[in-house]
Amino acid sequence: MQQAEPGCCHRLPTSKETTLSLADYGSVDVKILEIARLYWQTFAMPQSQSWLTASIRADRGFRGRQGGEVAMKTLAAVQAMRMSRVSCFRFNAPDCPGCSQIVSEHERQFMSVLQAVREDRPGAARTHAMLLCEGNETEPLISSMAMLARAASPVSAGTGKSPASVRRRKRRMLFPAGSSGRAA
Repeated sequence: MQQAEPGCCHRLPTSKETTLSLADYGSVDVKILEIARLYWQTFAMPQSQSWLTASIRADRGFRGRQGGEVAMKTLAAVQAMRMSRVSCFRFNAPDCPGCSQIVSEHERQFMSVLQAVREDRPGAARTHAMLLCEGNETEPLISSMAMLARAASPVSAGTGKSPASVRRRKRRMLFPAGSSGRAA
């Protein structure tokens, strides 16, 4: 008979969830999801003070100054989503060995925005952001995700500078074709 892991609930994914292994996230995305979950936990249970753990794990997961920058950009993206979203956001417990291996529908949308921004797919980024923000304002979330993608990029790690291609992608997402992006 196998011993149960201490603190593990052995929960299985629901029909709207998937496992972390099936989500096919790279190591950077897994780290960002873990950091985001700790921030969501902080807002859901302030007494947990899990934002402190988020900072520590970001420092361990990313080298040098990049850890702090990724932590802050992840928090900015979480906050941008929170400001647009009306209903409850479902996330999985970051420290439960079972739950942390499951990706909720809402977490998947959050990560899909990040992936679409990183992969220069503005239509997909807007669609996932619209679903995540429940039809409300999406530009702050997309902009925050573009900054997070840049901060977590190995190319810009520790430089504090955005590669030109990331700046162009961000501009295209914020100001679609036909829009100059300048006030009239």
